[in-house]
Amino acid sequence: MRSEFEVYNDKNNAYYSFRPLSFEKDFDIYSKWMNQPYIAQWWNLNKSRDEQAKKLISELEDSHQDLYIGFIDGKPVSYWERYWLKDDVLSQHIKTEPYDQGLHFLIGETDYLGRIHTSASIGAFTKMVFEDSRTQNLIGEPDVRNVKVLRYAQENCFEKREVVELPERTSAIMVCSRERFFEKFSRQSGRLYKANARGFNSQAAVVQP
Repeated sequence: MRSEFEVYNDKNNAYYSFRPLSFEKDFDIYSKWMNQPYIAQWWNLNKSRDEQAKKLISELEDSHQDLYIGFIDGKPVSYWERYWLKDDVLSQHIKTEPYDQGLHFLIGETDYLGRIHTSASIGAFTKMVFEDSRTQNLIGEPDVRNVKVLRYAQENCFEKREVVELPERTSAIMVCSRERFFEKFSRQSGRLYKANARGFNSQAAVVQP
């Protein structure tokens, strides 16, 4: 799954790109982001550098997932994990298809927090995931209390399927299907939105638990 990917968002005139995370290149910024209070409350990784390094190495060695640094106009601003659901503990709690993928993410640079870039980053990453034609669904599992992420997910064609109790949190299972995603976003390589995209109302079809 590891790849480099870039897409242009003509709604805010910005390029969103992702490259595989490198421990040597990216550990310092990973550590900085994990120590941000607004990130630590959800990720709980505001620990010593040694502990953070062990955690990141462990994540990099996990063969069922890939890690990425996300960029906006060439500036590193976010951290992403994509993983195969069938090989993840989450598959013990929810129904999945063979090539469904999951994601975790954070926006590490405060200047890029908010509806404009957070939502657009999710859309860009989702488009990268769907470059794998086998994947029919992308599934997120945010904490049910993380209302901002839930709202951004809905803006990007994720529907709430159910709420599940996981060992570390109560999660909303948010599912974005390939078909639903491409109703709004372009299939054209390098472009995020369709040329004729109009105000797609993702709220209207949200499934309540």
